Amino acid sequence: MSRLTAWLVALALWLVSAGALAQPHHLDDALASRDLALSIPAVPAGYATEQLGPLAVSYPRALRPLFADALARAERDARAVGAPLGMPELPRLSVRLVPDADALRALSPPELPPPRYASGVAYPSIGLTLVSARAPSSGDATRVAQVLRHELSHLAWGAATGQAEGPRWFTEGLAVEQSGEHSFERFQSMAQASFTRGLAPWAQLDARFGGSAEQVDVAYAQGADIVSWLLRRDGPGRFAVLAERLRGGDPYPEAMRTAFGASLAGLEEEWRADVRGRFALAPLWAGSGVVTVVFLLMMGAAALRRWRRSAKTRARWAAEERARRQPPRWVVVTPGMREE
Repeated sequence: MSRLTAWLVALALWLVSAGALAQPHHLDDALASRDLALSIPAVPAGYATEQLGPLAVSYPRALRPLFADALARAERDARAVGAPLGMPELPRLSVRLVPDADALRALSPPELPPPRYASGVAYPSIGLTLVSARAPSSGDATRVAQVLRHELSHLAWGAATGQAEGPRWFTEGLAVEQSGEHSFERFQSMAQASFTRGLAPWAQLDARFGGSAEQVDVAYAQGADIVSWLLRRDGPGRFAVLAERLRGGDPYPEAMRTAFGASLAGLEEEWRADVRGRFALAPLWAGSGVVTVVFLLMMGAAALRRWRRSAKTRARWAAEERARRQPPRWVVVTPGMREE
């Protein structure tokens, strides 16, 4: 194996491992509580509360260094998720940064506790979100600032739409897009689903969130891809129109038609055409991540070696052609003398 190929293989393994370290999905993290009376447990005595713009952020005093990045970004992130929805200033919201899953559960409304596998949870109807510093299933550290931005997206959407109902794939896709949770696994899920015709019709996509782990992965990836495509198609301003129409009482299909100028069926057809173009090479991505990336990069390395060899050949041919075009040289030899 050449040094170039070895370097490319190492790069491929690094890329795949980076993808594998991506944050887990936020299953059921936006809990619909519009018609449920919720009580909020008091903040414990060992917690501090900082007012950061519209956010009242509470956290254990002793763990402030752990949450420093999230605290530094919280106010800016709140504005960033609200602005595209026509809300440059969000209403007053409560944020609780907690050390682990037990604290997440203890400081959430007891009438609607978070799922046991959630590292973040949002209650849009009461403007509350909680984020744990550790993932409940593995105990690994979470990216608190990123998870918080995901949950703030849910709160902003609830505030902007007046808690109007809409498909889950849209709100989750928006939260993934706004928090920047793009990963190699999501790309691969889209590529595989595109190749195997596993992409669900939009009308059936919400049901995938209650399916197998693979279906859930594709549902998150597909929702995020649709939202990203809508942003590329029309820009963020149309999302504010959509939120306004929903807040005014329009049904979701009609609000989408007003905001994006096409029916849901028409938008879905456009999106699928875009997916077919972007994932035209999906068969190459349908296998194992490591094997696929290594295979593609080794193909690139082989192509580069062929190009270098052909470049040398072309250079040799050019030199020979120049030599043939040189005028003949006449050599005069005197008898008895030897040419030096």
